[in-house]
Amino acid sequence: MLHDLFQPTDIEFSLPEGQQGPRLWVRRIALWKDPKTLLRDIKLRRGVNIVWSPDLSTSGTDATPHGSGKTTFCRLIRYCLGERHFSNDEQRPLMQFKLPSGFVGAEIIIDDECWIVTRPIGINLPSRAARAESIEETFDQLFVATEPPTIAPIISDRFCASYRNQVPGNLKPEQVWDVLLAWLTRDQECRLNDVLDWRSKRSGSGSPAQELSQETKLTIVRLALGALSVNESKATKEVRNLARERDGLREKLGHLDWFQSQKFTELCESLSFPKDRDPSEEFVRKELVDTANAALSKVMGIEHTKGLKPGDALKAKRRQLEAERNERNNQRAEKNAFLNSLPSLISAARAEQGTEQTRLETGVIVRCTICRVNIDEVKANGCGISLERCDLDEVKKRIDRKEDDIAQYERQERELPKEIEKLNQEIDHLDGEIAKIDDAFSQLAQHASEANKALDEAQKLLRETIWFDQQLAVRTQVSNRLTTIETNIEALREKMGLERERASTAMGDLETHFQQLVANLMPSGCSGRIKFDGKGIHPAILLERGAGLSTAAVESFKIVAFDLAAMILAVNGKAKLPAFLVHDSPREADLDAGIYSNLFDFALGLEGKASSVPFQYIITTTTAPSQITEEHFALRLRLSSTPPEERLFAMDF
Repeated sequence: MLHDLFQPTDIEFSLPEGQQGPRLWVRRIALWKDPKTLLRDIKLRRGVNIVWSPDLSTSGTDATPHGSGKTTFCRLIRYCLGERHFSNDEQRPLMQFKLPSGFVGAEIIIDDECWIVTRPIGINLPSRAARAESIEETFDQLFVATEPPTIAPIISDRFCASYRNQVPGNLKPEQVWDVLLAWLTRDQECRLNDVLDWRSKRSGSGSPAQELSQETKLTIVRLALGALSVNESKATKEVRNLARERDGLREKLGHLDWFQSQKFTELCESLSFPKDRDPSEEFVRKELVDTANAALSKVMGIEHTKGLKPGDALKAKRRQLEAERNERNNQRAEKNAFLNSLPSLISAARAEQGTEQTRLETGVIVRCTICRVNIDEVKANGCGISLERCDLDEVKKRIDRKEDDIAQYERQERELPKEIEKLNQEIDHLDGEIAKIDDAFSQLAQHASEANKALDEAQKLLRETIWFDQQLAVRTQVSNRLTTIETNIEALREKMGLERERASTAMGDLETHFQQLVANLMPSGCSGRIKFDGKGIHPAILLERGAGLSTAAVESFKIVAFDLAAMILAVNGKAKLPAFLVHDSPREADLDAGIYSNLFDFALGLEGKASSVPFQYIITTTTAPSQITEEHFALRLRLSSTPPEERLFAMDF
């Protein structure tokens, strides 16, 4: 990068037009035992704010610099800015017991508007965030919760609205400020180990930052620094989703490849199938399945029809024979029923002719079939009974028809037994064919019983062959999808690389400020670099021979320099985060006192870079430089571990 060619030392502020002072800063923190009892009132300022708990070498007492409340003070600031808890799980119940009606209040300035935050220390008050000019002005509403209950959504709307919807899916947009807050107010427990190491689980803060991956935290930092475009963010999300799918497919493909190499050889050996065939070809797998079916048919002692399972042809043939036999049975039943009815039909027909019909045909006097009157008398005198005329021709025709019916019935009576016998023969033949098929099935069962082990092995082999075919079909789909995904990922990564190049301006400005800080704070011979890649942001302080600094001191101090560089970027309106920073005792034990003193001088010097101080930097320390006295304007609070009255809450817990 061009920035590597020189080490600029002078830092200049270039505030956005119309901005005066920091967009967010904490004007006051106050602690109450109850609404009538004020325990501690801490007025803060724009610019540098020092909270000092002197170590043994400077305190003039036996009091240790630890346990006075410096870290709790930092946690209370975080708490007022929206963090979930103000202490860890062990300490919180003790404080709630001692201060059941206690609360912390803060006057927070956002874009020149004063917001009052009150949050409970004990258990008897709700959280509140409302517009007012002083904490005391809100006491009449102290027991009435507000919506939202904390100031976090208000800050998020002012600083994070433009990018909070671009965060990874494992983080909710409304949590983005919580994550930024973790960066701007690092845990002391993290000991400045890494640029993205902000919240220790030991702190019990309840911050979502302590559960996030490095990738997600990196995304938040880059978004806030203006070093992540919408296009790259979208591409990153797509790559993340595709990579998850790709990893799953690769694992599945690995299993399938192992399955293919192992199982195909095993099946070929069992079925005497050529090993040099390609099982990825569908027709090869179909032949393999058919070979397994043939092997099963051989074990069962039946003929195998290609493409069918053993016994399928027998079942189909039996169904056909059963249908034919049922049809013949129905025909035989109908003919038998008709044959049995013929004697009655013939008898009825002959009865209808009657004796009179026979006499009429032979010339004997007969009676009328309608009125039963002597025919001769009817002819001579007319019929006085029937209203119908006696039609002798019609009578004769009916007699003739009955004669025809009787002849037909008698003919059927002679022929039907022959037809029934033929059906009996056909049915017997069909029964015989069906019996043969049943015998074949019995033989199959007998073979299965006699060669049960071989049959089981053949059936198992067939199942495995079918399963092999199905899995290899799936493998083709998986392989094609994997190829598509890898192509898409490669294209997206190229796109992301181009977007990172476009973001190099923002990272270049950050590196410039980092180099300036190193030049101002570190001994001659030290230089600063920031490496940025897809895996992280890597600040480094490079030491020339003779610099005389331990690795631990440099590693921690580069994090301080990185945070300050980001704060300067925010002052100049090039980062989407407040120019607000809290460092809790950032000195490592082996860090040179002169370098640590430079930090205070440098931070105080930044206050003069603009007509109105445009940032707020809160730092707690046990070893303040000698020029920082109790009368110094930047010293806002002096604490001690003893006596209890000099602790933050002015009491023991």
